Amino acid sequence: MKRSKWTVGRTKWGAATLALLLLVACSGTKKPDKVTQELLSKSKEELFEKGKGLVEKKRYEAGRKYLTFVFETYPNDPLGRDALLLVAESFFKQGGTSGYTEARFRYRDYLNRYPGAPRRDYARYQFALTYDKEIERPDRDQTSTREAVDQYRALIREYPTSGFAGAARERVRVLTDLLAEHEFNVGFFYMRKGAQSAALARFTDLEQRFPEYGGRDKLFFYAARVLQKLGRRDEADRYYGRVISEFPDSEYARKARGARSERPAAATAATTTSPKSKVQSPK
Repeated sequence: MKRSKWTVGRTKWGAATLALLLLVACSGTKKPDKVTQELLSKSKEELFEKGKGLVEKKRYEAGRKYLTFVFETYPNDPLGRDALLLVAESFFKQGGTSGYTEARFRYRDYLNRYPGAPRRDYARYQFALTYDKEIERPDRDQTSTREAVDQYRALIREYPTSGFAGAARERVRVLTDLLAEHEFNVGFFYMRKGAQSAALARFTDLEQRFPEYGGRDKLFFYAARVLQKLGRRDEADRYYGRVISEFPDSEYARKARGARSERPAAATAATTTSPKSKVQSPK
């Protein structure tokens, strides 16, 4: 037989209350502590406000006791839903690796439980931020960066007109550039190690996957250098030309002009040098 939401909620409330009563009973004649007394005697509204106030005062652990009780006892009530969001918020404000990890779990729980919640766009934005807060430099692992981009894009797809969508788009732009810089660093590493073909593969993939990359002048210049080392001089010239025409004021444009001017000089020197003729002795 299918139980109604009210019955389920009442059952969970009874289980939570029973657990508290058992805790009090097991303590013998000892008087229950203040928090337990409040949880047993105050209304859900009072407990919610008490927990919210403690979180606002940065007493996160104390506040979570009240908010968690409200959520676990009244999960289908709007107040229980808001309590879960505040628990997530408290962990986010606490910060640090453990704080962001715990916040992530709570935001995910909120998103899964309440598909029609009025503050769902905010929760999704905060969920993305828990990854964004843990991004690394371009030369480090980019797992958190990729997760943040994925979650920001999920927000934009789900709520394109939300006030949080604009901020999400900006973060996607910044973080995508970070991912591109990571790919460039890998290619540059291969180039320095003498693995020119591997470097070119990275640079080519970067150009195709990240057309808005902010370091394209640098990318084109080093792609030309790699092509030159591979003996593909015509292709190298085209990349040098792109640096000069698309980024004329860049430091890499100056380097590209220098690299291109070296080639005609070298070619001229090669054509004017001829082997010495042997001088024959008169007979």
